[in-house]
Amino acid sequence: MKMSRLFYKTLVIIVILFGVIAAATSVLSGWNLYRHLTAQYRSEGTALAKSIADSTVETLLHSDAATIQATIDQFLEIKGISYVFVVDAQNEIIAHTFVPRIPPELLQVQGNQHAISIQDLHINGMGDFIDVAAPVLVGVAGYVHIGLDKETIRAAIRSAIISQQFLLFAIFLVSVLVVYFLVNRVSQPLNHLIAHVERLATHDFSTPVTNQAEIVELAQNSKDEIGELATSFLSMEGALQQSIENLKATTAAKERIESELQIARDIQMSLLPRIFPPFPKRSEFDLYATIEPARQVGGDFYDFFLIDDERLCFTIGDVSGKGVPASLFMAITKMLWRVVANKHARPDKALADLNKELCRDNESVMFVTVFYGILHFRTGELEYSNGGHNLPFFLSPNGKVQLLENTGGMALGVMEEVIYKAKTITLQAGEGLFLYTDGVTEAMDRAGNLFTEPRLQDCLRGVNGGSPTEVIRNALEAVKQFTAGAEQSDDITTLAIRYLRH
Repeated sequence: MKMSRLFYKTLVIIVILFGVIAAATSVLSGWNLYRHLTAQYRSEGTALAKSIADSTVETLLHSDAATIQATIDQFLEIKGISYVFVVDAQNEIIAHTFVPRIPPELLQVQGNQHAISIQDLHINGMGDFIDVAAPVLVGVAGYVHIGLDKETIRAAIRSAIISQQFLLFAIFLVSVLVVYFLVNRVSQPLNHLIAHVERLATHDFSTPVTNQAEIVELAQNSKDEIGELATSFLSMEGALQQSIENLKATTAAKERIESELQIARDIQMSLLPRIFPPFPKRSEFDLYATIEPARQVGGDFYDFFLIDDERLCFTIGDVSGKGVPASLFMAITKMLWRVVANKHARPDKALADLNKELCRDNESVMFVTVFYGILHFRTGELEYSNGGHNLPFFLSPNGKVQLLENTGGMALGVMEEVIYKAKTITLQAGEGLFLYTDGVTEAMDRAGNLFTEPRLQDCLRGVNGGSPTEVIRNALEAVKQFTAGAEQSDDITTLAIRYLRH
């Protein structure tokens, strides 16, 4: 069936081509033959008319009509001559071959005294003719008219075109047979290839491909494009089988890595405080924090714990980079922070000590920004030091929102000999802080626009003394609405604390 469709399409093309060729050939041949025969008939008519004119000079002068009639009658036996008539100088008919009378159209024909004149005439009831008029004694004795029937020319043209069309038809039949043979020769291997491809479409490439004998034979014996195509199919099958094996191995490895990353995420999340409120027996402050990694694991962190019955220390940090390296560096930083926070009473001293530890053997050249604060919840005094991190926002119950004054420290892990400074503010009842990483302010929408600090500040103003949980959830909802489903580009971590003073 496939071979038949290919053959029929080829046959249609051949028919159209032969039709165009036959039509063009017929038109050109008919036109050339018409011109040639017309010229030939005119030449013969001129010679005959001149011959009659020369032979009837004396008889015209003696007005011997019988002799003239006998002379012109014999010319009707010549093929193509339809009529002959002779007129005198006064255009009176002397003799003619018409029965019973000469058509009126011919009575209007005038000859030329000095040369033979040729005209195309149409005679009602008779057809189209070429009229050749030859003067006798420059028209003094009269004119001889010979009519050549154009139908004789047309019949010759029809006969020639019919013979030509028969020849073209014979060529067409031979061409169809040749095309059938060639198409069949091409389509048979193609049918084998198509059937093989159809089998491949439903084949499970986890098992070897069977029934390849015909394709292998084509690849070995055909030295043309069919053989190259068969070779390509065989190569494709091998490549597909290899790709599927590789895909299986890659999928298994990916699933294993994803499983390990999920375990790593669970471990990383377990390093961070996740139970809120964290100190239900403490009424002097309220605290809440969240983290949303951009990947399964990330480099942001937060932490807090009670140093003693009067002091709460808390921190937030952001490791450079993302993924597993950042998560490992984050875990190291958090554990070291716990050590230095218990070791040093001042946040600036703790950051300086933490920086030295992180710079030691830091071959990966990673760094981390850290904000560290200590709240004396008996008095409301807050000591803090900043290591290159985003400055927290100060929150007041009346809706006032402003950034804390910076202490000027740089990121940790870059240089060992860095001096960190500390500042102190006193919180009143209801006042608090909002700490965050740059994943909040640098969250992008689909057009690449950033959320920015001013948007965050406006969002915080709208909370007006809400709890830390309300503050954070309101901020995260604002970020979510701004990004409108765009892919998260960085870890988003927040920590909010409010001093209650009881």
